[in-house]
Amino acid sequence: MLGIVGLVLFFSIVFGIVLGALAIIFGALGRGKARRGEANNGGAALAGIIIGIVACAASVVMIFVYALTGVDEDDEGERDEPYGSTALVQARVLAEDAARGA
Repeated sequence: MLGIVGLVLFFSIVFGIVLGALAIIFGALGRGKARRGEANNGGAALAGIIIGIVACAASVVMIFVYALTGVDEDDEGERDEPYGSTALVQARVLAEDAARGA
């Protein structure tokens, strides 16, 4: 369950890494108990390990995405787009030219 929640929240980085790591830890503990015959949930434990690894990996990828795009969680939707307004004006001009030509 922790792995699934971590996978869903991987974009928040902290939740993805923390919950993914917990899923890996508890999955490994569950696999150990299944091998000793104390539990019969070896498959679910293995799934937890795999999903936990995927959640951690996705969160690490998001760290790079945030670093490369300059998006900060504290920006509250503000981005550093140097050509944002120029591109919008250019798109409107192209749309008007297309409408006149049609």
